[in-house]
Amino acid sequence: MALFFSRRTFNAQQKKFTNNPAALTRYVAITGTNPGGGGWAGGILSRDNWLAQVRQAGGTRDVVIYVHGFNTSQADMLRRMERMETGLRAHGYTGAVVSYDWPSDGSVLNYNRDRSDAKEVAQYLVKDGMVPLLGMSPKPRVHLMAHSMGALVVLRGFSDFGDAIGPGQGAWSADQVIFAAGDVDSVWLERGAWGSLVLNQRSRRFTNYYSGRDRVLALSGGLINGGRERVGHVGMPSLLATGHQDVYCNEQYKKDVPTSDQTMTYSHRWWFDNDGFLQDMALTLSGRAADQMPTRRATNIADQALLV
Repeated sequence: MALFFSRRTFNAQQKKFTNNPAALTRYVAITGTNPGGGGWAGGILSRDNWLAQVRQAGGTRDVVIYVHGFNTSQADMLRRMERMETGLRAHGYTGAVVSYDWPSDGSVLNYNRDRSDAKEVAQYLVKDGMVPLLGMSPKPRVHLMAHSMGALVVLRGFSDFGDAIGPGQGAWSADQVIFAAGDVDSVWLERGAWGSLVLNQRSRRFTNYYSGRDRVLALSGGLINGGRERVGHVGMPSLLATGHQDVYCNEQYKKDVPTSDQTMTYSHRWWFDNDGFLQDMALTLSGRAADQMPTRRATNIADQALLV
């Protein structure tokens, strides 16, 4: 079963979601595929019924929210969420996996429109996703895994709210926050910068996986964003907040991705197919200490290297 909450407009006549921002959040459970049809079977649920489905999927212990990136259709989101969940469960993760489906156009030509839509709907990741999940009883640990422009959704969503939005008493926060190929300015994650501050306030630990082989982010930083390096391409600045960890992934990519498959597009989305990364992610979600990861190696700088 695939569980997600969506801020895409729903076309009731065609019975499908569009790529436009919606005026409300819808909660969806996909129960399977139509035999021979290639489509997804399932439907829109009330929020309470959706949360009940999350509980049944293991959400009384842990819930990880996948936040997809730029140029991602809803079908792409579902496929990648399924691969991620399969990989995590193979390495011992027993909680629920859900997704925040924000309205990306699913087109490489619409970067600026996707970025604008990501900013517009970022607040609902927290308001309509994290807060209801944290309000469940028993209260689960809620984690976030953001790929590409999903990192912008997380940072903007976190910065939009103070403590008053949280369920019950006390501040709201995530447990583990993970960026893979994050398409945000690296300097935002330096200790004391706004991105670092909101992650420090709203998560127990932040882990940034980056690859210098990511040709999409090289283009994003060098041309589209005016030379502002992306955190998923070069990593974070050397001055980091406590609990923030950089993981260098070039060697994992070179080891597992054949030269013939090292295309521009795949260099940005290989994470969902890589068992080594998914094993490390499962250990991260479990709360394993960064210096006790069997999936990582020391480097000649403060960063660790993913190499399984």
